Amino acid sequence: MADVLAELRAEGLIPGWRDEPYPVLRHWGEAPRLQIERAAVPKFGTRGFGVHLNGFLRTPEGLDMWVGRRSMSKPTGPGKLDQVVAGGQPLGIGIRENMIKECGEEADIDPALAAKARAVGALSYRCERPEGLRDDVIYCYDLELPADFEPHNADGEVEAFYRWSIEQVLETLEGGEAFKFNCALVCIDFLLRHGVLTPERPDYEALTHGLHLPATDW
Repeated sequence: MADVLAELRAEGLIPGWRDEPYPVLRHWGEAPRLQIERAAVPKFGTRGFGVHLNGFLRTPEGLDMWVGRRSMSKPTGPGKLDQVVAGGQPLGIGIRENMIKECGEEADIDPALAAKARAVGALSYRCERPEGLRDDVIYCYDLELPADFEPHNADGEVEAFYRWSIEQVLETLEGGEAFKFNCALVCIDFLLRHGVLTPERPDYEALTHGLHLPATDW
C-alpha cells in the first residue's frame, strides 16, 4: 500500500501530503488492518478520527467561546473558522494524549490546564467533499478557560483567535458557511448541550439527530 500511495503522490493525485500515518479500522481501539497517509484517507473513504476542543468562559452576560481562524495554507478549509483546538487522530497516540498535545501546539494551552478538559461525546458523519469521501468520528472536549487566558498558535495552523459571545457564534453559524463544515457540527453540539439551542426551535430534533450516523451505518 505504501508503494501505491507513493506512486499516486508522485503523480500529484494526493495533494496536501503530511507524513502522518493513519490507521485503517472501523472503530477506534481495534487492531488496524493497515496504515495509510492522512491525506489519502478521503481518497479511499476509510474512516478518519479527530479531536476537537471547545474553549469557553462563563461571564455575567453568559457564555463566551474562543474561535480560531484556520491558516490559508491549510489543505482543507483554509481561512475557515474552527474550534480553539482541533486536530486529526493519528496512529500511535491516545485520544486524550493527542488532545493535550494539540492544545499546546495550536493554542499554547498548558498541559495542566488542558488536562482539565472534559470528554463530552463523539460526533459522526459521512459526506462527499472536494477532497473525497469523509467518513469521520470526532471526539469532543469542553474546557472552561480562565478569564485572563489568551490563546497563541505555535504550529502556524491558526491565523487568528477571536473571543466571541455565544450569541455571535450562533449568528455566524446561521449566517452561512464561515465555519469549516465539521467545526460547525461541533459548535452545534456545544450549543445543544449548553441549552443555547432549545426544543422550541422547529429544527431542534433534526439538529440532534443530524450529528450522529445511525448505528446501522457503523
